[in-house]
Amino acid sequence: MAKQQEKETFRSRLRTIGMAIKFTYKRDKWFLPLQAAAILLPFVIVTALVIFANFNLLWFVSAVFVALLAAMIVLNARTSKVVNKEAVGKPGAAYALIDGIRGWQVTPGVAALSETQMVHRAVGKAGVVLLGEGGGKVRKLLGQEKKRISRVVGSTPIYTFLVGETPNDDFSVTEVRKRLTKLPKNIDSKGANHVSKRLDALGIGMAIPKGPIPTSANAGKGARRAMLRGR
Repeated sequence: MAKQQEKETFRSRLRTIGMAIKFTYKRDKWFLPLQAAAILLPFVIVTALVIFANFNLLWFVSAVFVALLAAMIVLNARTSKVVNKEAVGKPGAAYALIDGIRGWQVTPGVAALSETQMVHRAVGKAGVVLLGEGGGKVRKLLGQEKKRISRVVGSTPIYTFLVGETPNDDFSVTEVRKRLTKLPKNIDSKGANHVSKRLDALGIGMAIPKGPIPTSANAGKGARRAMLRGR
């Protein structure tokens, strides 16, 4: 039974990687050339070593593994770049780009003024991060949400950021993952889980007036998750 589950998981991973390749290929003209170079270069190097330095032919086995690793690195980098680019200017982009990131528990739309003006919450070893998107009016909403949850999280640090492409925003949506991963580690995993549970019990603040979280920024989300798994 366990072996069957592993087999299904492996097949699912292959399907998702295939989706990532298709998604990136259609949107990135440099993807194929870079992927070809990543795969061929290890074999070129090993061939040169075999011919001119009398290396054993078994080195070609190593070249296969190096080529696969290089191909995955290129796929990860180019998929990330395409997903970030496509997310710019779309509602829900900040959530779409951090959902599934390892070590973070993300809750979308914990407070909102409309379907395009909202605050998302992420809890990790850095503490609590509130990400607002949708313009300057959300800055006030970020402050209100920080005040609301501060009595629940105690001394756990709370970071607030307004994400967008205007000068008044703290940083672009394309930088949101990098900013989260560079925050200092203030609590351990157990503490982060405890804080997350307490916040879940608190519930949300101002619910989105109509409809669910916008999904227009979710293009390539599955493709990105394929790259994130296993990191």
